[in-house]
Amino acid sequence: MSFYRGIVGWSVFVAIAVGSAGPVAGQECEQSFDSTYDLIQAAIFENKGCTSQACHGAAEAGGLRLTADASYDNLVGQPVETVVDSGIAGLMRVVPGQKDQSLLFLNLAAATLPEQWTAPLRPMPIGLEALSADELEAVREWIEQGAPRTGTVPGTGELLDACLPPAKPIEIVPLEPPPAGTGIQIRMPKWTLPAQTEDEVCFASYYDVSDQVPLDYRGPSGDTFRYNFEQIRQDPLSHHLIVDYYVGDLPPDHSVWGEYLCRGGDKDGEPCDPTDLGFCGADAECGTEAITAVVCNGFGPPSLGLTSRPFTGIQEASSQQDFPPRVYRELPLKGLLIWNSHAFNLTDEAGKIEAWLNFEFAEPDEQEKVLETIFDTSAIFNMNVPAFAAQELCRHHVFPPDTRLFELNSHTHQRGKLFRVFDGRWSCDGGPNDGNACSPLAVDPSVDVCGPEAACVGTAGALDGDCDQSGSISVSDAVRCVNIALGRAPLSSCPTADRGGDGSVSVSELVGLVNDLLAGITLPTAEEALLYTNLVYNDPTVVRFDPPKVLPGPGSRAADRTVTYCSLYDNGWSDPDEVKRQSTSPETTGFLGGPCETPVGCTEGRVGAACSGSSVAERDASCDTAPGAGDGYCDACPLRGGFTTEDEMFILMGAFFVE
Repeated sequence: MSFYRGIVGWSVFVAIAVGSAGPVAGQECEQSFDSTYDLIQAAIFENKGCTSQACHGAAEAGGLRLTADASYDNLVGQPVETVVDSGIAGLMRVVPGQKDQSLLFLNLAAATLPEQWTAPLRPMPIGLEALSADELEAVREWIEQGAPRTGTVPGTGELLDACLPPAKPIEIVPLEPPPAGTGIQIRMPKWTLPAQTEDEVCFASYYDVSDQVPLDYRGPSGDTFRYNFEQIRQDPLSHHLIVDYYVGDLPPDHSVWGEYLCRGGDKDGEPCDPTDLGFCGADAECGTEAITAVVCNGFGPPSLGLTSRPFTGIQEASSQQDFPPRVYRELPLKGLLIWNSHAFNLTDEAGKIEAWLNFEFAEPDEQEKVLETIFDTSAIFNMNVPAFAAQELCRHHVFPPDTRLFELNSHTHQRGKLFRVFDGRWSCDGGPNDGNACSPLAVDPSVDVCGPEAACVGTAGALDGDCDQSGSISVSDAVRCVNIALGRAPLSSCPTADRGGDGSVSVSELVGLVNDLLAGITLPTAEEALLYTNLVYNDPTVVRFDPPKVLPGPGSRAADRTVTYCSLYDNGWSDPDEVKRQSTSPETTGFLGGPCETPVGCTEGRVGAACSGSSVAERDASCDTAPGAGDGYCDACPLRGGFTTEDEMFILMGAFFVE
């Protein structure tokens, strides 16, 4: 398991465990702080020398002062000084919920993990020791949980070896709406999650932005608006938010949606008309009751799945998407939105979930190509991982001809430890899984999809002119391509000779092919084919390709427009303490997941051994370290697909457009 443990490194998710307020529950602390930010101020800004007079103290290097009386106000939501920090316009020092848009994190991470992060300006701290992995993780957690001034971000006390007060729900700083005439904001009605609870809910609300959208930003019909930038922010208790818009015939006030009430503000709880947008006040929204409904199953009309369309979503506290040039999306000026929100609250106080969606209009000359989304759920629940074992699932995803891929993302739950995407179609060659998707970089022989008797082979994108698919261009390949250009052979004898995708082989294409032959160009290795890696399930990496990755056009093989995506599911394999347990798995209202009916493995006593016996007492006794010891407990479950964070999912996400 050395490869897996090595690649996980610093970024294994720090579990949200609020039972302890410091390094060890019940242990007296040498250092105690009132909040996570106070701890970061002392342990990082001050301890690392950032507040010295010559740095971000009296000298205010880069216009930034990090002394305790000024640091928070100078960091959170503050733009960088573009005169000093040239080349990083658009970044802020700290964006709540977005580490990859926060200059503070990028500069610190570039010093700690230079192989993963690049500083837009320079790695920090300058001339001093870089932050440790745990220190950087504490900064990341603080930012991703909304960069709060007060309160405890779970896990940060343990990371920085200090005691903090018990965690309470954190409320993120709301998004400011775009300036009038440049975009619009839609706000999700808030809902409340009780203490020590996980829930997935669904509810509806109505919006109408007709009076906010100038004609230049509307579609040809006049009843839609077009945008090329979106930003979403939500309270950090959320696990995911999915937003659909309704395209059916039922009006927004139909009884099937339920009763509308003001959510928040002075009229909180009062009945409201969803089309009277100002009734609830500026700080509230009119929405239906948030009912428990996994993927909205059981909410609204029975036809909802056929009469709603995906709109947007988010898996973290905050995200933004700036579309490539000429690319836009379109949304009706008014209509009904369906909100699917999944959250967990492991604190001892109830917490609210609220979200803000900003959209900036696409200029007329930017309204050319429609953004397409990837949401591949074809193997969403295919995992079946025995207790104390691991499994790697893989799947192929084929894109349309002329795809321009510009974003990749992923979704799993907490035991999805390693999600990767490889360029090309990688499949088992032989063995019991012959032809099945596989990872060309197996984590460990015990979880290799292909097994010991077969290899994972494939193509990481087509090599133009490689007619026999050998992985390199030969003289015979070149001769065949010349014959195609002269009309002596059909293009079907070597489709990859048509580099331009226009159905013919030109002189310029032949010249390029010969140059590749002389240069010895070959297909990339599996390492070179790796496009995407994610290690943290609740803060998934978003990889953006700039310029977009070009996939071949009409006439190309499907394999040349394919990616292979894989996820490793670790059910106590590397750490027996993390096995799925019957006693801690919540009941589910969905048709999948929840506690196993009969535990199969020992979690105390002979940890990792199989249980036996027909009764609970017999199974527990089978786990004893010695007959009659009474120290055994049979509680481990297989890991299968489901909707709670104790169960699993396998989803490829991303965005592209077709040229």
